[in-house]
Amino acid sequence: MRKAILLMACAAAVFAGEPVLSDKKQELLQLKREKIREDILLQKRDWVSPLRFSLSINRNKNATFMESETRSAGVDWSQDLFRSGGIGYSIEQAKALGMSNLLGIDKEEAEYLKQAYTLYTQIGRDRLKHRQNELTLHNRDLDLFIITAKYKAGSADISELNRATIDRDTARTALIVSKNTLRNEEYALKKLLATAQIDPVDIKNIPLVTKEEYLAQNLELLQYAAQDRSDEAGAKIVRSSYLPKLTFNGSYGYTDYQGDRIEYKGNNYNYGAVLSIPLDINTNAQMQSSRLQLLQTRTAKVDRAQELEQEYDMRFFTIADYEERIVVAQEMLTIYQELYTFTKQQVQTGAKSVYELESLGNSVEIQRLEKEIQTNNILIEKIALYFDTKQ
Repeated sequence: MRKAILLMACAAAVFAGEPVLSDKKQELLQLKREKIREDILLQKRDWVSPLRFSLSINRNKNATFMESETRSAGVDWSQDLFRSGGIGYSIEQAKALGMSNLLGIDKEEAEYLKQAYTLYTQIGRDRLKHRQNELTLHNRDLDLFIITAKYKAGSADISELNRATIDRDTARTALIVSKNTLRNEEYALKKLLATAQIDPVDIKNIPLVTKEEYLAQNLELLQYAAQDRSDEAGAKIVRSSYLPKLTFNGSYGYTDYQGDRIEYKGNNYNYGAVLSIPLDINTNAQMQSSRLQLLQTRTAKVDRAQELEQEYDMRFFTIADYEERIVVAQEMLTIYQELYTFTKQQVQTGAKSVYELESLGNSVEIQRLEKEIQTNNILIEKIALYFDTKQ
């Protein structure tokens, strides 16, 4: 529970608003964590043998018609006291395996959060794109209106008119696509959060996780590390199982025997210790198998670390590309703002039309929206890196 609260608190520190996961998802994650903790306790105590209590009543009649009745009660216990370190390794394995499983739940929760906040950001971005497409369509309408007038006046040819018509059709299609994209994203978010209404969430600018932090705190790699410790302890358990073992055996009971000739009532007990060592033809194969399992986990961890390093680089350079697009959008914004100012003056003198001024005003807004769109794209990449790491 503490880990769940910590992860949600970290998310709340970055994102304004209420936690986004539905109550049922949070409840399910909590139940999974509680089960894992109970399993850890169970496995840590698994080496302790149970006490066995017994009660029995037996009636007997033999061929000579002699009858007897035996009543007995007792308790017995057979417990390993020493397994050449195997008991300690079992406890160590239980802890490591439990940590690996808990990290798996943390990763599952982080994946939910990553999906939710990515969708929130995508919706915000694509609403801007939709508005951008509306402005673009408006400009294409203006272009078509102006070129149609020129064509009718004989100052534009049919190819210009066809190009303007196709551009307007392309802009209309882009607007339809953006509307459909928004609808699908909103549906996916509602499905993820199990809600019919998407509440607005103010997503702040989160820091870019460094490569060193990303690899050191990556949830998947931390899970591999815990699995490594579990497999290492498992290999030691296998090895210790073929070494000397000391076992205590003891029992205590009470017997009441009633027969035709004799009666007996009394306590009985026995205890002792057994030192044993197994001789198994499969010893070497079992130890080799456990060693290979450990090597497999370690190799998989190294391989995944290399993949994640490449994934980080890809996202890092993608962010750099988006930052370049912001620079380009700013340059275009400056150009359009200058043209808008110039055209506004020309409209006042009658040298330019209000349609041209309106088109340039839309272009200014399109470039301003472009900067916001690329900022959201950068945030999407940062969200992915942020929720891949343990916070």
